[in-house]
Amino acid sequence: MYNIPRFNSKNQPICEICEVAYDRLLLHVNRRHNLNSKEYKAKFNFHPRKGIQSKALSTKMRANAIKNYNSTIMKNLIIGGKQTRFKEGNKFTNRELVSLTGKARMEAYWASKRETKENLTLNLIRKLRLL
Repeated sequence: MYNIPRFNSKNQPICEICEVAYDRLLLHVNRRHNLNSKEYKAKFNFHPRKGIQSKALSTKMRANAIKNYNSTIMKNLIIGGKQTRFKEGNKFTNRELVSLTGKARMEAYWASKRETKENLTLNLIRKLRLL
């Protein structure tokens, strides 16, 4: 079971290290205590996938997202994202295609680097003669 962050009377999370409250606690922890969010959450047993910020900041950010829905979210994600969505009939996802093409490239690269056994033995004999 994970610990729950403590909040002050203004609903700001309190830093476990210096006992001071901030709206953006993890930003403070990163700058003042040189810990990233993953390290801080692990050290004090907080949920690794939940953010730690004030309730006022959460509601403000949520309100801004709703206010900018048509101009930003609709335009960039819903309409702009049509080109990158999975299309019916595709056999592979992009990651699988990239790994297949990468594998073919690497095989071609190493095939050009490989020497035949005869060439290898000839090169070794030449090097030994120079010694």
